[in-house]
Amino acid sequence: MTSYFGIVPSNELKSNIEIAHKNRNNSEPQYPLRDKMALKLNDELIESLLIDLVKHLPASEKRDTAEKLAGYVRSTVSVLLKQLLSKTPNEQVLKSLEFLEKSLFTDNDDQQRIGVELPDDLVSQMRASFAEVYAGNGKAQREPLAHQFKLFADKIIKHYLTDFNKTLDLGLIKRKASDLATSAVGKAVHMAIDKLFPSLSQDELHAVAKHFDEVLIQKK
Repeated sequence: MTSYFGIVPSNELKSNIEIAHKNRNNSEPQYPLRDKMALKLNDELIESLLIDLVKHLPASEKRDTAEKLAGYVRSTVSVLLKQLLSKTPNEQVLKSLEFLEKSLFTDNDDQQRIGVELPDDLVSQMRASFAEVYAGNGKAQREPLAHQFKLFADKIIKHYLTDFNKTLDLGLIKRKASDLATSAVGKAVHMAIDKLFPSLSQDELHAVAKHFDEVLIQKK
């Protein structure tokens, strides 16, 4: 069994990935397409991970906190990428494009998704917690879910910020900026989890479980 987090990419993003693959040996500069793909992908990831989740939560102070987190992460990642992405030779750009291509996989319904492989035990633990929430035992799952979601968030951040940024061949100053911004995003997510999960109601936990059940994939 292999476990993933994966979203269904938009038609625009899917088309750009296909174009990048076809243009692999093209002599024309490829960095504009890489930049477009990187920004679009991160926007769609944040949309799925945070913004779509917020829409499922009942109006409350907790929803306001989640909305602020979503806005902070979206703006921070966008600003960071725009600072890091720059005119780059095609041979270097190819490393980033290959990274994005390797993030593609096909789910159990033959639907193409883009995401990251996750530890099987983590996804199994999350799925077990979701099952308890569906059974009406959400309160007892607050602490386990908070821990699991921190580990989950760390994996996503490492893959799409830390690991992807390594393909950009950054200089010392940009590497430091990348590390600082990535650390800030991670801390903000952990703080929000610590603030949100201990007080989530059964209905709110059900909304969280249902949302993430759709993007956690386990393939045999």
